[in-house]
Amino acid sequence: MGIMLILEDLTAEIPDTNSYHWNLKQYSSDDQRNVLMYGYNSSANTEFHKLTDGYRKIYFNNWSPCEFAQVRDHNGLTPLNYDDKFDIIYSICPFSVDWLNDIQQAKKYRYVFYPFEKSLIPEPQDKKYDVIYHGGIHGKEHISALQVMKKYNYRYCTMTHGINNLTRHLLPMATNTNLAFRDKINLVAQSKISICYNIVHVMPEQVSRILDRPRHLENKAFATVNNGWDVMPQFKTRIHEAAISKTLNLVRRDNWNVIEDFYEPDKEFIYFDDEIDLSKKIDHILSNWDDYQVVIENAFNKSLSYTTEKFISKIQEDMDNDL
Repeated sequence: MGIMLILEDLTAEIPDTNSYHWNLKQYSSDDQRNVLMYGYNSSANTEFHKLTDGYRKIYFNNWSPCEFAQVRDHNGLTPLNYDDKFDIIYSICPFSVDWLNDIQQAKKYRYVFYPFEKSLIPEPQDKKYDVIYHGGIHGKEHISALQVMKKYNYRYCTMTHGINNLTRHLLPMATNTNLAFRDKINLVAQSKISICYNIVHVMPEQVSRILDRPRHLENKAFATVNNGWDVMPQFKTRIHEAAISKTLNLVRRDNWNVIEDFYEPDKEFIYFDDEIDLSKKIDHILSNWDDYQVVIENAFNKSLSYTTEKFISKIQEDMDNDL
């Protein structure tokens, strides 16, 4: 366990967000052969690459496919050359993995689950609130959810800085702002239901960037961009955060449903299809709360498959099998 060097560069990450709580470095042990890097600025970190010259370089990309909506980043790198310095890239987007391996005639991209550190698992909490959503407001789906939630004893938590105009406009509906990461987890644990969307919205100015990608039609993540619904799929770690908090995941069904790679519908989470269905599902869950305890327990047990310890074990096993 942990027989590889692990280096983190979180200088580009928003403080106190997910990557600050993985603590992957606790498993670092230099074998003089393999190095795992994480954090957006790892590719441009010349010290890291000088230190590990001659190593097999592995990278964890936890934001894909968002990078394909950008032009160049603050390091002057494009999405298609950012990964040039790495031998293997682990990504949370299965569709981008297949597409990149195909257009580059390479097998350097691999699909992996989004990890969480098991120390984040909260103590059992009294369920004070009916339903929670935490995050930004990026589209009509999120607005509809808030309109439904306000009928209940709800929690909506978000930031007040570094947010888009839509989130700012709806700040009056926020019940909690600028929570520390662990306080947010505790708030989730105090709620019966967590609403989640495993999508990212593409802004109008970003559409042409995606359409300019080579053979973009072959990436299923881009299927609805400029085709009636400008979103891309992305597994959201709030799925894990609800599962470890023994809070029921109520998940918007979409065109990809990447959640099903990790959790089973009806057994470990519940789908909803639109705001009308969302309201009906919340009513039914709250009225039959005891009936959903098995779903909650199943999700908690499944979440233990996705800890940072299991994440490192998977990569180490892959590296051993590659020899």
